Amino acid sequence: MKKVAAALLCAAITSGCAHSVSGTAGASPLQELSSDQQRHVHVEDALRGADPCGLLDEAVVRRAGTVQQYGSAVQLPVCSALMARPDGASTYVEVSLLPSMLSEQSLTRPETVDGVTVYRGAGADLTRGTCERVFRLPLGTEAQDFGLPLATVRAGTVAGQDVCPLADAVLDSALDRMRSGLPARDAGSSDQVALAVHDPCEVLDVLGTTAGGRVVDPESPPAPFDCVLFPNPNRVPGSEVTVSFTMSPVKENRPPVPAVPETVGDRCRWTSPMGEPIDITRPGAGVDEFTRRLGHAGAVVTVHGPNCAAVTRVADAANTAFG
Repeated sequence: MKKVAAALLCAAITSGCAHSVSGTAGASPLQELSSDQQRHVHVEDALRGADPCGLLDEAVVRRAGTVQQYGSAVQLPVCSALMARPDGASTYVEVSLLPSMLSEQSLTRPETVDGVTVYRGAGADLTRGTCERVFRLPLGTEAQDFGLPLATVRAGTVAGQDVCPLADAVLDSALDRMRSGLPARDAGSSDQVALAVHDPCEVLDVLGTTAGGRVVDPESPPAPFDCVLFPNPNRVPGSEVTVSFTMSPVKENRPPVPAVPETVGDRCRWTSPMGEPIDITRPGAGVDEFTRRLGHAGAVVTVHGPNCAAVTRVADAANTAFG
């Protein structure tokens, strides 16, 4: 089971997207952004507002075994489930609304299912016991201009077995649930942290005119849980500060909120747990300690930039907005 949980962790980590600042920067409010920048922001808003667990039907994954874990504990745009099979082996499934590092093989064998483009890819990888399906999310023509958005269903079990039938069942269910649009996040859901419904750029509401607004690069991948902003109204290139939401397993003692940012190389960084953690392991589940810790996680807010004074000011705003 530990190997399956580790594979789930690695798969979820590779689903993230790093945000880089390049090109021409624009600043809030939205009317000050170009049309391409506004479309980019709308895509990020839609991705952030969609609930990945709303596309992962428990009734479907239950066919693979007893559900041991279910929820969004590794990454905010990912929902995963871990099942114990009757023979003692384990199976996992994850739905990611923000996949990255998709291979060329992943985007092969396209077909249309209920009006949605689906890529069946290379099929079952029997050496690893995995299967991946890629599909497009219904976010309108604005998203299509960016060649987006793509989502994935990934499933895995013991080596030598074909898990594609399960991946296809999850995919079919997800497509059915998208008929009336993507399911919205619920701040009160036990499957995800409350911070997931927030926009990291909400710090700008707190900073007001003391900040220069957000930076939007329409050439970069969507990063709905990152906000790059100018900490000062003069918008000096190279002074940008980034606010990021991530998930982190809960240690026995959660670290206190740091009083000041730490210096890392030539940058300053402030990192703090934010809000209550979630525990996606089901009561009585027979999982090992590694897997249990993986499923007990909380949201983390990180603020980093080149200037410690600016990072401190943005960190204070983050505490006000999300604390």
